[in-house]
Amino acid sequence: MLPFEVEVPSLRILIESGLEESEWAQARFDKLNLIKVKRLAAMSHGRLYQSRVKNAFDKRVRIRKFSEGDLALKKVS
Repeated sequence: MLPFEVEVPSLRILIESGLEESEWAQARFDKLNLIKVKRLAAMSHGRLYQSRVKNAFDKRVRIRKFSEGDLALKKVS
């Protein structure tokens, strides 16, 4: 989330509109908290997506136990 996406106006613009400094500071603080909340929500969604992808992958993986003497492919580099 970038600051311009929540439209955080500058102090100069707010002074021209007639807001006091305390009101401006409170509005700015609220906007910054909104950015934090949206960032945490995005991180949470990312974790949920990653766990869903992992679970889908793990469903198809078969556990195999190899013992000495079994034939297996060897990576040649």
